[in-house]
Amino acid sequence: MKPPALSLLVLCSYLVPVTGGPGAGDGTWDKFARLPYPEDSLFLHDTFPQGFMWSVGTSAYQVEGGCQQDGKGWSIWDTFARKYMGANGSVSSDSYNNLEGDLAAIQSLGVTYYRFSIAWSRIFPDRLVLTKFNEAGLRYYINLIQRLRDIGVEPMVTLYHWDLPQTLQDMYGGWFNETLVDRFSEYAEFCFQRLGDRVKYWITIDNPYAIAWHGYGTGKLAPGVRGAEDVPYRVAHNLIKAHSKVWHLYNDRYRKTQQGHVSIALASHWVGPKNEDLNVGNIKLCQCSINSVLGWFAKPIFIDGDYPECMKDNLKSLLPLFDDGEKMDIKETADFFALSFGPLSFRLLDPKLIFKQSKKYFLRQLLSWIKMEYNNPKYSLWRMAGMITVCIYDIAEQHFKCFFLCVFTAIKYDDVDVIGYTAWSLVDGFEWDAGYSIRRGLFYVDMLSKEKERIPKSSALFYQQVIADRGFPPSPENRPIRGLFPCNFSWGISEDVIQVFLKICF
Repeated sequence: MKPPALSLLVLCSYLVPVTGGPGAGDGTWDKFARLPYPEDSLFLHDTFPQGFMWSVGTSAYQVEGGCQQDGKGWSIWDTFARKYMGANGSVSSDSYNNLEGDLAAIQSLGVTYYRFSIAWSRIFPDRLVLTKFNEAGLRYYINLIQRLRDIGVEPMVTLYHWDLPQTLQDMYGGWFNETLVDRFSEYAEFCFQRLGDRVKYWITIDNPYAIAWHGYGTGKLAPGVRGAEDVPYRVAHNLIKAHSKVWHLYNDRYRKTQQGHVSIALASHWVGPKNEDLNVGNIKLCQCSINSVLGWFAKPIFIDGDYPECMKDNLKSLLPLFDDGEKMDIKETADFFALSFGPLSFRLLDPKLIFKQSKKYFLRQLLSWIKMEYNNPKYSLWRMAGMITVCIYDIAEQHFKCFFLCVFTAIKYDDVDVIGYTAWSLVDGFEWDAGYSIRRGLFYVDMLSKEKERIPKSSALFYQQVIADRGFPPSPENRPIRGLFPCNFSWGISEDVIQVFLKICF
């Protein structure tokens, strides 16, 4: 089974002078080809630092349900799922009507943060008129935020997690139209005005790569547009401008009084050189592969307002360019670095963007690459739980351990500053293009039941214990044992073992 999905929130320190910058990440592959052995591969028993941000997350369309309840409008995912899929999120795990169940699940885990998204069409169901909003929809989010704070959990709010109001798609053509930059800014300002006094962490847009490439290029995701070659790049151009405008809006008007943080959640994969050949050409292609997905958005936003050089070289006139004024507006418009990594990131990776290299599920290498390429940001992580196997029992625990090993070793050996982690997701829900064929919740939900009871899977109990222990503290039973066997110790091997060895190796 593939590793579980992972999402990574990284508090950015771009104002601190450090070694690194665009192109510096190309040393990552050589570095990890020469790691010490065996210490570097051992499970590292250790604890996370005091104040570490433990969290769990969801997104509106995946779990809320209440499709048109209390005046909610249609979103592009309501339309797309009904038109092209055999399942949809009209009910899902019904979080809109099951606030108490979600709160109880959140509280049982012991997390201190909860990441969720606002359904834009629940606030503005028909069109964006700031004086005409859906009061019931706003009241739901006000109540959710307040109840979270009542139980000692800080909200982390995503403004846009793929569910554009269908009216904006119909009226303007969605994110292909630059008008959406202003419409998104108006919506964000409404949220800052009404909710900002109780929210300290904002994500503007989740995974813009998926929106641009698969929403408006391949048509694999909503709104299902199969555009010309240049369409995804024009959509991405507008998404970056929209993020930048909202960051400046918050920075200029709300930061002083609300004292929050704003960023964008980016996705990435990892690749290794073809046939493990570390020649300059292969490394250059690996570097361009990461830059063509993650760097597409990260370099403009975190560094200099401009796209990676390899994208400009490869795409020529297909890639729209920012003028000097736009570059100044876009660069350094993030207070933290948010990264998604895992099955969804790899499932949505277009093979063309691998450049004939090898896909690898290596989180530690990616963390190190980001450290070198984007000036050593601080990391706060969130991660999706693995698929369930039977009922409430799943195998995510081994993936948790694998993930924590990557994080611990990145902190200890690579000097990566990880400050927090969010498991994804809280409950089973609608998994985008996969519908309900996979389940990634820490809590099992019977979608056919009326009650939609939240039942903890083994991964939820495991995460609960990890939070309580702040990781995997060293103990006498898991300390390495060093020594010699007695001189008369008998060594041997069975024929069955030899046969297994021969099958595996030859």
